[in-house]
Amino acid sequence: MGRKPTPTEKRVTLSGVSWQAFEELLGELGTERTARMTYDRGKLEMMTPLEEHDRCNRLIESLILVIADELYLKIQSLGSVLLTLPEVGRAIQPEGAYSLSEVRLTKRAEMDMSRVAPPDLAVEIAINIGKLDRFSMYASMGVPELWFYLTTVGDDVLKGNLQIFQLQGDRYVETANSRLFPTLPGKRILEFLEQSDTIGLAQALTVLRDWAKKQL
Repeated sequence: MGRKPTPTEKRVTLSGVSWQAFEELLGELGTERTARMTYDRGKLEMMTPLEEHDRCNRLIESLILVIADELYLKIQSLGSVLLTLPEVGRAIQPEGAYSLSEVRLTKRAEMDMSRVAPPDLAVEIAINIGKLDRFSMYASMGVPELWFYLTTVGDDVLKGNLQIFQLQGDRYVETANSRLFPTLPGKRILEFLEQSDTIGLAQALTVLRDWAKKQL
């Protein structure tokens, strides 16, 4: 028997899609849509995530909330909010976005970056990289920090490589530590994800909180 193919995201990319057509599609799909939407000046990408995306995203969110609590930071999880720049025809939907200031989302869970401040952090999770330049899109929206977690799936264990990027001018530069959480290196995030698999989430969160207290 042949080797079972590795699961991957389902991606559909269309060209020649107007912003008006994109807006109409969002309205038809509604807030309960499962596809992640990315639109860049006429090109539309729709990606349907795997269960591993959601699991990994929940783990990363747990880490962020614990670290923020230990640093006495009030941080708001915006979920998979759609970030838009209508005047230039761009929209991007991360797995997770976080803001240190209070944000009121629209009914469609969208943020117009020409009207409000960008989230302080966006989290991207992918098994393969799409065709659109996501870094350029986030930079144009002024998102100061981006975590990019590129994963593979094998033997029912999620493994991957996490990179932290800081916005410097109009481009992202990879850094070892988070600017939002200065004591948090990318390797500690990976360690937490691995521990969540090996010792369970509850114990991994306890270990993480103990580690965070020692950093302060």
